[in-house]
Amino acid sequence: MDNSGIELEANVYNRQVGRDQKKFKVWTSAGLMLSYFCPARCACCYVFSGPNAGEAATEMSTEDALDHWAAIRRLGGDRGKIHLTGGEPFGDFERLERILQGACEKHLGGLEKIETNAYWCTDEKVVRKRLGRLKELGLERLQVSTDVYHQEYVPVERVKLAVRVAQEVLGADGVQVRWRDFYDNPVLVDGMDDLERTEQFLAAYKKRRERLLGRAADELANLLPLRNYEDFAESNCVKSFLGARHVHVDGAGNVFSGTCIGILIGQVKPHEKVSLDELWRSFDYREHPIISTLVDKGPVGLLPIAEDLGYVAKHGYASKCHLCYDLRRFLYEKAEPDQELGPRVCYGLNFEKHRVKA
Repeated sequence: MDNSGIELEANVYNRQVGRDQKKFKVWTSAGLMLSYFCPARCACCYVFSGPNAGEAATEMSTEDALDHWAAIRRLGGDRGKIHLTGGEPFGDFERLERILQGACEKHLGGLEKIETNAYWCTDEKVVRKRLGRLKELGLERLQVSTDVYHQEYVPVERVKLAVRVAQEVLGADGVQVRWRDFYDNPVLVDGMDDLERTEQFLAAYKKRRERLLGRAADELANLLPLRNYEDFAESNCVKSFLGARHVHVDGAGNVFSGTCIGILIGQVKPHEKVSLDELWRSFDYREHPIISTLVDKGPVGLLPIAEDLGYVAKHGYASKCHLCYDLRRFLYEKAEPDQELGPRVCYGLNFEKHRVKA
């Protein structure tokens, strides 16, 4: 494997623009979303992961995961990093094991971490056995999510067990607690009334802003100060699309730039020889109406498109991303424009996306 990775000029857009124009950065990191299944329904979730969110079409196969992994290593060389996420990747431990086994056999390298909310950590022997096996297969870091949102659903004792055993198996540097201050002094909202729960969510958000997409747009945004959409008129999304070196890929092959979940850069289909590195090579944002509007004008640029279809601006939005998400969800329901928005789980809708001609 070439350890240097791919050159910027390998992308079709980059070959067409001048030296003084912003180039499309190489993807050197990817989060493989093995499933949308999660035992929790956290208010901070930037999709709508939950117990019923998993379905065959969005479950990532072992083969596809390894293809995406290899593609990131081709793109980034030694810089190419993978993390395994969801939903909850430990929802199918056997698949997790197969993926790491395959990566070992193919000598892929580049595993950054596996994320978990520790819901499965009910028995110390099981936790120790699983983490020991994953360590044998190359796991060096486990990220454990813990905050006021997750602990509404996952008993904090399970998080404590996960962290303690992981430190013993992987070492002190092999555990990333997200977030450590909450872990040290947890606040449990289960049993609180709505007002108390809201106060704790607001306190948590003030410490760390969540991405106001997916369920977070529904459950957190309206708790926050709202601003007129005109306040975001000067905010474009150049950095989010041209400057992002990170993508997420779900089990259906949908590729999202960074954390802009629900906006499709494209679809990767390894079995049809459409790999992640080939998608990067061929991607030109100017050919995608939604993305080009966001790059050039930001979310406010989508407003006239949505208004033509009946959208009525709300009295306020908590952030630029909240505005973008609200507009995109409306357009998704209208199935306009084709093939740039989805899948449905990212918008909390219970119907299949209808394809329309461009």
